[in-house]
Amino acid sequence: MPEITIDWLQKQAKQLVKKHWSISEIPVILLATRNDSISIERALDWDNYGGYYCSDIKSVLMNNENNVNYTLQGVKRILLHELVHWRLHVTGEEWHDSDERFARELIRVGLGRRHNKDEQAQLAAAQAWKRIKSQSFELFDRTGSEIFSIRLRHHRKDRDDFKRDLANTLIKIHNEREEDDSIFPGDVAHKMREWYGYKLDPISSYGIEISAGDGYGDGSIGDRDDIWLLLSKLDYDYDFIETNLKDSASEEE
Repeated sequence: MPEITIDWLQKQAKQLVKKHWSISEIPVILLATRNDSISIERALDWDNYGGYYCSDIKSVLMNNENNVNYTLQGVKRILLHELVHWRLHVTGEEWHDSDERFARELIRVGLGRRHNKDEQAQLAAAQAWKRIKSQSFELFDRTGSEIFSIRLRHHRKDRDDFKRDLANTLIKIHNEREEDDSIFPGDVAHKMREWYGYKLDPISSYGIEISAGDGYGDGSIGDRDDIWLLLSKLDYDYDFIETNLKDSASEEE
């Protein structure tokens, strides 16, 4: 295997942070051995570490002795693992191996179950997979008070990924359509499945908007008049509404 150098590691780090977080900044990357002061000060067991994130100096320390035992792809995976620590730490999120947030980010960047064998880390990984499996994203098509929704899933995507993928899909589908062609939410969902690997979840297929106002309020259902209007939109007639919907306290006084 070619020699692992700082220049090579920095180049790989730049590619990885651009791919996974759309940023250009990378941490300081250091090569060290078991006898270096930075290793001794942290009492690291270098026989069992390929890399280490030094939170006090916000730097990634790569084990130059153990690197020779890995393929280049293996070293990149170790580097990415440490970059996840760094990225979450500098953005103020939970970043330790035992944190579920860290485990979810490992899954998102494609490291999946490549986690350390610590019991708490394994528990965090199991919790992360459980949460991700229950996570979904929705596209809504509003027609009056009726809402048709399309639910999508992707085990390696978070909210920011979904927003970015949706933006890219809207741009691309618009630029590729014929003049005067309409774009429907179903078209967008189809392309997100084709281009980004989302899976269709048919659980949510129909909804009714029940919050009051024009979308600029506080999201509450509203007062009697708002509920009266909603009931009328549900095709109930005047007599039914007046018979069943009692007056508000202020109207009774």
